[in-house]
Amino acid sequence: NLRAKDLPSVHHAAETCLTALVLDGVFERFGDLRCGIIEMGASWVPSLLARLDYAAKSFRRTEPMLGELSLKPSDYIRRQVRVTPFPGEDVAALVAISGPELYLFSSDYPHPEGTKDPIGRFEHSFDAHGTDEATRRLFYEENFRTLVRT
Repeated sequence: NLRAKDLPSVHHAAETCLTALVLDGVFERFGDLRCGIIEMGASWVPSLLARLDYAAKSFRRTEPMLGELSLKPSDYIRRQVRVTPFPGEDVAALVAISGPELYLFSSDYPHPEGTKDPIGRFEHSFDAHGTDEATRRLFYEENFRTLVRT
């Protein structure tokens, strides 16, 4: 089970892996490759997107591979990666910051981090932000379909 001391850093390995997949050009070369980051939360995603774009811009002259990328690094993540937020995270705020195509529903119920009502928690976040039905459909269904290509 996830513990309080695990939460702040549970995503670090996934973040490092995604950084390599993007900046080493793997997602560039394999545009159909999809990656799901599951049970690691999602509040770290917006800052990763910004740091990836900044890194590519800052090191483009000294690392030629970065100049060969046809998209901004954050756009590879948006195109090829889907992430599951924890039920307590403000998913609507994450969507507003970084886009509705990144996040998808999951629950670890009946484990404690899954909560007793994960859908209710996500819906509370969506209701509080006035999230439209199209974005909710992406979260609950379409982003999963994109990930697994159904």
